[in-house]
Amino acid sequence: MAKPIIRTGHINLFAQSDVTLYILRGQAGDLLVDTGFYMHRRSLLQWIADYDVKWIFLTHGHPDHDWNAAAAAKKTGAKILLHEADRNLPRNFRSQPVQPTADRWRLRNLTQNFGGALVKTPAYTPDILFGEADGGLLRTYGFDAEIVHLPGHTRGSSGILCGDVLYCGDAFTAIFGKPDITPHATDPAQMNASLRKILEIRPKWLACGHGFPVRMRDAEPVIRAYLREKGEPA
Repeated sequence: MAKPIIRTGHINLFAQSDVTLYILRGQAGDLLVDTGFYMHRRSLLQWIADYDVKWIFLTHGHPDHDWNAAAAAKKTGAKILLHEADRNLPRNFRSQPVQPTADRWRLRNLTQNFGGALVKTPAYTPDILFGEADGGLLRTYGFDAEIVHLPGHTRGSSGILCGDVLYCGDAFTAIFGKPDITPHATDPAQMNASLRKILEIRPKWLACGHGFPVRMRDAEPVIRAYLREKGEPA
């Protein structure tokens, strides 16, 4: 497997096999955004050894995002954060089956639901289940950031707005090397609402869970075209 791409500076990221993880630096420790899939474990643990990870923020409970949560928490002693609406999703993909967001994803969607039901993330228990009233939770941990609920891909999908960057998980994607709509959603109507929320927030960057961060100016026309196609306000 190719070595991961690791970048530090404005956006601290780890990217390998189309999965992208991030680190937010804090006043009292650092925060890891997502933990990747089974093939990322070794490289991930090497990467975070250079940081003081005290918290692990899971954007949602799918195995390609939470697979190494237990291992990373064990290595660092970090607390795991997950939205309460996804509390029963880890190791139970069928609790939130996904639908295709476009006709071209129908076959992929079938394999996603089938494969997702077979794959079981190593067991972990979130230390902190946050909800709608907890947008300012990260400020209490020393981060100049807020939690943004972005449901649709899963019921609990959430991101972090920090400066000019929205760490958005799978609410938007660049998995195919360009800004694109996430292929699957548990609730397409909720996802459309979350896309409109992203337009309202208008960060400079969208740090996606797959692919490299994309500029909002490049993502915006893709989002607006998709919403118009779905008959939604854009």
